[in-house]
Amino acid sequence: MSTRTSLAGGFTVAVLAAALILSGYGAAVALGPKTGSATTVTTTTTATNSSTLSPYVLTLVITTNNMFNASAGDQPAYYVLGPAGLESAANINLPANRLIKLVIVNYDDGNASLAIPSDNVVSGTINGTIFVASNDNVNSSQGPSGIVLAGGVTQSTVPASEVAHTFTVPSINLNVPVPLSSTVVAYFTLASPGTFIWFCETECGCGLTGTQCAMSSPGWMTGNLVAS
Repeated sequence: MSTRTSLAGGFTVAVLAAALILSGYGAAVALGPKTGSATTVTTTTTATNSSTLSPYVLTLVITTNNMFNASAGDQPAYYVLGPAGLESAANINLPANRLIKLVIVNYDDGNASLAIPSDNVVSGTINGTIFVASNDNVNSSQGPSGIVLAGGVTQSTVPASEVAHTFTVPSINLNVPVPLSSTVVAYFTLASPGTFIWFCETECGCGLTGTQCAMSSPGWMTGNLVAS
């Protein structure tokens, strides 16, 4: 497993990126006919079908250099990007019966072995694809000029050698492989309420197999997805 590094300023990039993502909501204004007298506007409220709502946006951020303990040292961790900044991903709350727009901003620039070889294949998303944009670490020493922008591409499979982490929820057949130093966008639907375990399927923790520490600790590389 390769050495992983963390880049200063990454959180700022994540917040700016999320701000752009979360700002895509518009407003409509209805005007009545113009006459010489005041116009009375009657508003009728009807039930809203969940399928007509804008997607619920869940933004996750993967960071490194998180001190697990003195013996394990630094470990990678998922966070939820919320109104107050980075929050624990131990319990991720989502609405049921709603289209979810999942955005994963990954600052980990090292790959790791997949616990299950086939987990480099996307599953459970709309059209079975994800959109991947890279490179998140634009201020690093990577590339001849320190900046490498590879653009974006829609993928149904990520080469195993390029997978840093996954966001996997087996009970709903959701698997999102996350390439190193990338931002991933995927859409999926939670059909019913419930609590579902999510975890990373790369051997990114500690121990001989890399399956201890972060990989098996809630709020690091595993937790609950709570739909209500």
